Amino acid sequence: MPTAPLSELVPLDAGDRRVDVLVVDDDEQVAEMTATFLERELANARTTTLTDPAAAVPTLRAEQFDCIVSDFDMPPLSGLELLERVRGAGIEIPFVLFTSKGSEEIASRAISAGVDEYLQKGGPETYSVLANAVANLVEKHRAEQELRQGYRALESAEEGIGIIDEDGVYRYVNEAYAAVYDRDRTELIGEHWGLLYPDDEAERFREEILPELEREGSWRGISTGITSDGERVPERLVLTQMDDGGHVCIVQEISRGERVEALFELSPDIVVVHDADGDILDVNRRACEELGYEREALVDMSVWDVDATADPERARSFWQELPIDTPRRFEGRLERADGSTFPVEIHLIRLTVNGEDRFVAIDRDITERKAREEELLRKNERLEEFSSVVSHDLRNPLQVAQGRLELLAEEVDSEHIADIRGALDRMGTLIDDLLAIAQEGADAMEFEPVGLESIAREAWATVETGEASLAVDADGRVEADRDQLRQLFENLFRNSVEHAGPDCTVTVGALPDGFFVADDGPGVPESDREAVFDPGYSTNSEGTGFGLNIVRSVADAHGWTVSLTASDDGGARFEITGVA
Repeated sequence: MPTAPLSELVPLDAGDRRVDVLVVDDDEQVAEMTATFLERELANARTTTLTDPAAAVPTLRAEQFDCIVSDFDMPPLSGLELLERVRGAGIEIPFVLFTSKGSEEIASRAISAGVDEYLQKGGPETYSVLANAVANLVEKHRAEQELRQGYRALESAEEGIGIIDEDGVYRYVNEAYAAVYDRDRTELIGEHWGLLYPDDEAERFREEILPELEREGSWRGISTGITSDGERVPERLVLTQMDDGGHVCIVQEISRGERVEALFELSPDIVVVHDADGDILDVNRRACEELGYEREALVDMSVWDVDATADPERARSFWQELPIDTPRRFEGRLERADGSTFPVEIHLIRLTVNGEDRFVAIDRDITERKAREEELLRKNERLEEFSSVVSHDLRNPLQVAQGRLELLAEEVDSEHIADIRGALDRMGTLIDDLLAIAQEGADAMEFEPVGLESIAREAWATVETGEASLAVDADGRVEADRDQLRQLFENLFRNSVEHAGPDCTVTVGALPDGFFVADDGPGVPESDREAVFDPGYSTNSEGTGFGLNIVRSVADAHGWTVSLTASDDGGARFEITGVA
């Protein structure tokens, strides 16, 4: 059946390909009239008429047709029996049942039998509707045929070809694509692309490759996949952005002998190839440009001539123990021909080429990153000074005031004492929050795999939760600083108990790229959801307004994003995404 009202369908015009229609009707005059109207309505139509439905299949086998228009009642065959014979012969062109015996029963039987269109004969205007239906069905059938031919071409391609939708999920892969990763294609359809890449490479995709793909529309280069057995696979990869937000992937596995050449051709970084003795065997053009040497000069040098941090004895021992095809990352410092040096991040991989050890060092200039780290260190030193002031110069007089207040309470019975005590307690909480903000910047972050469930329950045990309950449905692990992640959960739990009530239920759940903390309280109006993270913002007179600001600071420090939305129960739901 057509997907749009027939009145909206437009017949093929004379500029389109010819449409060959077989008209089958046991009444010769009706068959000729149907054919005449079709050729009049469709300037590019050519019709053939048959009055014997038994001759239809032989005719369809002998000639090429685009559509069948058949009557229903044609003793000894019906139109539906003809359809069965046509489909049984493997002929899949559109079939239109065009009958004067219209009824709901016949229409139902026709649809169940699989006719592509059911129309009832009538006045001359019905032929215009028939022509539109034929044009639409033929156009649709041809498009489907071309699509199937396209997929057959993809199937026979030597390159691995995959199609990924806007959510990063494989919608199609050919056998060659799956074979690169030693998998069956059925394992990949419906799975996220991250399944085929190790964690470090997946991070590179998210931070470098996919942003460039979105920005430029395409990306090509060298990548490293992973097989079902965990073996790394070097690959050439070409990505092309599609209009719907997805992208097409073309992948080729790189054999060990091609791999160095590909890195040379495509790497924007310094690439140096050396042997087990440290003698440089080859360099790429980028190395010559950055170090200020001609290629011939560099290949006469050793690693320690250009790496200011390399110690020959330690380096040779490290290379000897380095597993084959297992990259290692560390930092070094290269020296230019003019004597100046610059910091680099080195990715070193050991290969076996023609039975001999070869080491490929890919060096990336990290001068800007080091400058940012030094600036951060200076900021941290200032934060430590601030922490000292807050801790000593504010907390000491506060403790004196609290102590004196307790002495005064023993001597005087005044209604003002409770208010003063509350104000001093609030000051203490403010100081604690300010120290937390300062300390999270001053402390060096140590990342490690942290279990979400264990850290959430650990944080819950340190918060005054009253009669509130915790439900955790997240058993994954995240790379995080354990102390700061616990503080993030503590502040989110404290916020829920304060605003959702002491008997609320707080839920921790998993997201595809992170986790969430939700409650069943009254929630936060949409207009206020961004403001809740601002320093000092609070709807609770007892709150400091820094709790959620600390949550955002912790998330930012990890490179995560935190946002507020409504939970399934109408309460507040904090989503932390971008989590590795």
